[in-house]
Amino acid sequence: MIDAYAGRALRRLRLRWVVAASVSVVVTALAYDQFVDRFATDLARRWLALSAVVLVYEFALLWRFLPRNRAGEELSPSLGPATLLTVVRGVLVAFLAGFLLLPRPTESLVWLPAALYGLAALLDYVDGTIARLTDHVTTLGARLDVEIDALGILIAPLLAVIYGQLPVWYLLAGAARYIFVAGKWHRRRTGKAIHDLPAGPASRILAGVQMAFLAVVLSPLLTPPEATSLGVAVLVPFLANFLRDWWHLTGRLPR
Repeated sequence: MIDAYAGRALRRLRLRWVVAASVSVVVTALAYDQFVDRFATDLARRWLALSAVVLVYEFALLWRFLPRNRAGEELSPSLGPATLLTVVRGVLVAFLAGFLLLPRPTESLVWLPAALYGLAALLDYVDGTIARLTDHVTTLGARLDVEIDALGILIAPLLAVIYGQLPVWYLLAGAARYIFVAGKWHRRRTGKAIHDLPAGPASRILAGVQMAFLAVVLSPLLTPPEATSLGVAVLVPFLANFLRDWWHLTGRLPR
């Protein structure tokens, strides 16, 4: 009976995945039409190509994580409003990625990259709040949230470096989480101990500060000298938190 229920729930989740993916395709097509009107066709195609690659990656992650849509032991057949908001965040981050292959927007579109990432960062706060209010906090939602956060913090600094707003060394912000995950995978593969990380809000707060800073630095509000100085103040504690977590994970620091 339990297996049959889980099977039905998973089929319903996959149907919802198809609906979400289809809506995202339609929204992307509409956005592409707008880009064709604003940019040359070849530039719009570049934007579409990279945005589509990122979208495929995000929806592949969502498909992979569907069996984790659990608040307890039972698989939930509904993604829930919070996870759907996280999917929307993923679409915004994918649209931002498309700008990596374009010249920096000017005139009326100069604020668009900052607006895309700023809205994604704002929804990062909203989706967690909604998950708690609706009592639909799932392993799937938590994992997808982390993946979208990491992808945004990878893409936004790269775009800021391309725009000349930040120096190349700021790419460490985007690489930090992936280096951490690779190190954890290597320890597990080689049979080394992996210790639990301490609970606390520090990581979420620092990630929120990082996203807010990146949204501002993608806008015309900051010029490179001021952006670099402020970037140092934001990046150092962000990287220090990853180093602290690594020391906890490897047992160098007690919980």
